[in-house]
Amino acid sequence: MTKRHILRILAGAALLGTAGMLLLLHTPDTTDNVVLYPDAYSREYYLNLCGWQVTLLQEDTVTIPRQFNTVYEAYSQLQEKQGFPLSRHKGEAALRCTYQVENYGGDVPVRAELLLCGGIIVAGSIYTLEQPTVQTGLHGET
Repeated sequence: MTKRHILRILAGAALLGTAGMLLLLHTPDTTDNVVLYPDAYSREYYLNLCGWQVTLLQEDTVTIPRQFNTVYEAYSQLQEKQGFPLSRHKGEAALRCTYQVENYGGDVPVRAELLLCGGIIVAGSIYTLEQPTVQTGLHGET
């Protein structure tokens, strides 16, 4: 082997090592990883994965406020804890899906609600009809 050949091998190894280090050090931005829930079946399945047995009650279109008041800001913070991008969809039309939760327990009717923009869940919560402004996340986040 010539010196020239050895230098090429070492340069190639250094290049591969650098590329490997860059891959190891790079943390992907998971905010761009979205899952679409285009139909009622996929949305119900998602809620089932969260532990809820549900029956669809209603679907309607709502507009997410352009500016959040105090109540909506708290709601937005709950969504951030769950990884939902509600605040990025201010002023947009959203599909609101409301479900009866069948397996919550107790005598008080409980609802699950999803907000979707373009098939992407941007908000979700669980609440009782007695206290609809007191909401928890789909996995119990407060």
